[in-house]
Amino acid sequence: MALYLADTSAWHRSSRAFDRWLELYNALALCTPVRLELLVSTRGPADYRTVSDNLLGFRHFPMDERAERVATRTQAALAERSQHRGPTPIDLLIAAIAEVNDATLLHYDRHFDTIRRVTGQPMEWLARRGSLG
Repeated sequence: MALYLADTSAWHRSSRAFDRWLELYNALALCTPVRLELLVSTRGPADYRTVSDNLLGFRHFPMDERAERVATRTQAALAERSQHRGPTPIDLLIAAIAEVNDATLLHYDRHFDTIRRVTGQPMEWLARRGSLG
């Protein structure tokens, strides 16, 4: 079964994205940077606990030294093209975590296209760019 790492941008609350989420639900994984980004938007202690508990059901990919090396190498490759200012450090880490875990990165963020042009790793837009507004 193919695995998918869902970037924060893929956690879009749109009915248009719902069908794709259902298709991929059992193949979805999280990593610490995405988890932290999702939790920072909670509205208080009770909401934080609820969201945190809901995220526990997903497979977890670790942020390890391999991912750190890949993220650093990717940023250097982007710098060679003068494209290193678009993707954030968190974007680079999330993409690297997906890459070292042989997972497709599910996203809704144009900066991942920039990363993919350097890494060649599998990535998928959650929905057609610009369609979820």
